[in-house]
Amino acid sequence: MSAMERTGAEDIGADAERKGLGTPATRADVIEKLVRDGFVKREKKQMLPTENGAKLITVFTDVVKSPKLTADWENALTLVAKGEYSMQEFMDGIEDMVNRLVQTYHSISDEQKTMFGSSTQEALGKYPKCGGDVVKGKFGAYCKNKCGMNVSRAMGAVLTDSQIKSMLEGKKTLVKGLKGKKGSYDAYLIPEGITDYSYTKDGKEIKGAQYKVKLEFPKKKK
Repeated sequence: MSAMERTGAEDIGADAERKGLGTPATRADVIEKLVRDGFVKREKKQMLPTENGAKLITVFTDVVKSPKLTADWENALTLVAKGEYSMQEFMDGIEDMVNRLVQTYHSISDEQKTMFGSSTQEALGKYPKCGGDVVKGKFGAYCKNKCGMNVSRAMGAVLTDSQIKSMLEGKKTLVKGLKGKKGSYDAYLIPEGITDYSYTKDGKEIKGAQYKVKLEFPKKKK
């Protein structure tokens, strides 16, 4: 956030209301969005670009990714606030810039297309609720039909891809580290259909569906 505050600040006039990229209120959200969308990753105290983040920067034109664009806009807005520049002129300038960018970069090279080509997602199985394909996303397994069933967890435990596949096939699946009142334990989960659930969060009712399971405990070794 300190780097965002300093970046481009030297090009912003002393009278401008804001300096750098974003505002104190939005900089943290910008970083979280970059992490959420897979363009930046955290490693200890560092924020590092992911492969997709590096690819995205390579296809951006210089004018869009330069902090000077923010500086130019802040300086123009300062003049608008003083009555020395009209808001309509400011907006017309942005519209002209967008039109020029679209005309100049209306297509991308074949090499750039392959950089962001969508790979075929292998289905982990079929959702027992709607029959839709279960595929792996950034935030875990999800239903392509968006039916609202949670297959990434069972009994509060996060399932691996192989465990998700096993559960979707209706197989008895060993899950380790389940949490109980007396500590953690291991158990086989046997799917017996699905069940609906609901809870209230921040005054809003959230509904969904999850596995209905039967527990079977491994035999203890003598």
